[in-house]
Amino acid sequence: MIDRQVIITPLKIIKAGQVKHFQIKLPQTAKKIVGVELGGHFISELITTPTASEFTRFKANTLIGDLKLQSCERANIFYAGQLQVDNNLDFADFTKSAFIKIKPFTHQSKQFEDTISVDANSTIIQGIYKDAIGKQTGTDLSYLLKIYLWYKQ
Repeated sequence: MIDRQVIITPLKIIKAGQVKHFQIKLPQTAKKIVGVELGGHFISELITTPTASEFTRFKANTLIGDLKLQSCERANIFYAGQLQVDNNLDFADFTKSAFIKIKPFTHQSKQFEDTISVDANSTIIQGIYKDAIGKQTGTDLSYLLKIYLWYKQ
């Protein structure tokens, strides 16, 4: 029997600085929340202009937004994370050429969820997500955020 399950919650962001309040309903069979993953993809294209810092060897990651999760049974937030674009996938990679375009699925290390340990006594998880990339760029970027909430039965 599989003891780990996942609940996938998609959120569509369409405005700069948008704040989304949402709830994730836990099944009655859930005993413990064991992990959280964040992912997503842009619906509208992210357009960036080259800056002097882009010609350096190591670049800062682009912050997309902030996520916080809280159980209704507890007053404290049990997860706070950021969705980011890794701007250093090709750092020190000598296979980079004009013919090979680096992609996350070709050069990123294996991903794992952020491990957490929270009792699933509550049936509802409250969440809040704040867009950051729209504020930084001053444009309404559309993207789909996916929250993967792992739990044990």
